[in-house]
Amino acid sequence: MFFRIVEESIRRAPRRKALAVAAIAMGAAVATAMLGVMLDIGDKINRELRAEGANIVVTAKGASLTGGIGSVAASTAGAANYIDEARVPKIKTIFWGLNITAFSPSLSAADGAVPLQGVWFRHPYKAPNGEIKTTGIRDLNPAWQLQGTWPNDADSATANECLAGAALARRNSWQPARDITVLGQPCRLSGIVTTGDETDDRLLLPLALLQSLTTHPGQIDRIDVAALTKPEDDFARKDPRTMTNAEYERWSCTNYVTSIAHEIAEALPGTEARPVRRVADSEGKILDRIAGLMAFIAAAALLSAGLTVWSLTATTMMERRGEIAIMQAIGGARWLVASLFTLEAALMGLAGGLIGSLSGVFLARYVGQSVFHSAVEVSPVLPFVIIAAAIVIAVAGAAQPLRRALRMEPAIILREGL
Repeated sequence: MFFRIVEESIRRAPRRKALAVAAIAMGAAVATAMLGVMLDIGDKINRELRAEGANIVVTAKGASLTGGIGSVAASTAGAANYIDEARVPKIKTIFWGLNITAFSPSLSAADGAVPLQGVWFRHPYKAPNGEIKTTGIRDLNPAWQLQGTWPNDADSATANECLAGAALARRNSWQPARDITVLGQPCRLSGIVTTGDETDDRLLLPLALLQSLTTHPGQIDRIDVAALTKPEDDFARKDPRTMTNAEYERWSCTNYVTSIAHEIAEALPGTEARPVRRVADSEGKILDRIAGLMAFIAAAALLSAGLTVWSLTATTMMERRGEIAIMQAIGGARWLVASLFTLEAALMGLAGGLIGSLSGVFLARYVGQSVFHSAVEVSPVLPFVIIAAAIVIAVAGAAQPLRRALRMEPAIILREGL
């Protein structure tokens, strides 16, 4: 009898019920999409932010950070402040090696008043699995704008090509394909690069070329590293020397920029790896704000659905006051009457949540593909969480109008003829 009454109640005012289900479905779809993207898109956003350049700088211990490629760089003096170039690929052997998207060793020098920087433009190296891969400043700084062509440092035939920063080229009236002299040797200017930082005032050469011109074969003074990291929290900023074994293991197994830098320094003894705070902190703030925005949109969508249910339920309770009064007058307990309408609201929430969560999965994939050009994999647990939330929202939206209707005196309502 109980379920028969519920069935009959659901059949009444079908348009209103359909509107409530649609509102819940829409809220559930938006919530599923936003939360699905938020939970899966962290690395994708981080990869987009990697266009800002390196977020870790490796130098020999004791080197001062005063000049070089990017926004933070190294100045060294003395043989003890150089790093063996052959050790650079060891960076990829650390626990978080797969999170390192690009790296480039470099060597600083000067030709009179012109700062020089020897770099890997796109250089082959041997990965830990034996595979030959390439990396360099082209992968490290994809946002740089180039006029001309990149020097090919993998080809010895074009190893005398160089690249000028935009400000340096403007001061010297240089144009691409021009021959210039660097440390007394001819060098062909293959292009002009605009970076937006101090690299605009530098002349970039293939690393091997600058090493030979400065008699530092196989030596570098800096490594720029771009790594996918997790935004730092208070725990990430703790000194690892003060951590317990459990805390240190947790810290090491989390891809904080500090823990990755610590592992790089351990893989390259005699070096110091430092996070580029301006880059790392801005990445963390952007990721936190994006996550907060998506969570806010999801909460707002569910709240809107709840308000819609509240409005429709309030109208329904006003129309069915007489029916509720009769059920109470013939002995129906308040909890029983409340259970009837609560179950009705829960079923609407279930239907709306089921439709919305399935639609939200496809919406999340569309958002990921259109914004990040990459598919989003929604956690299989998320639709069940959204369905449960939709049921709670529907019941919560119906609670206040139902409670108000049940508190009315049946005798007064029946006397009014309602």
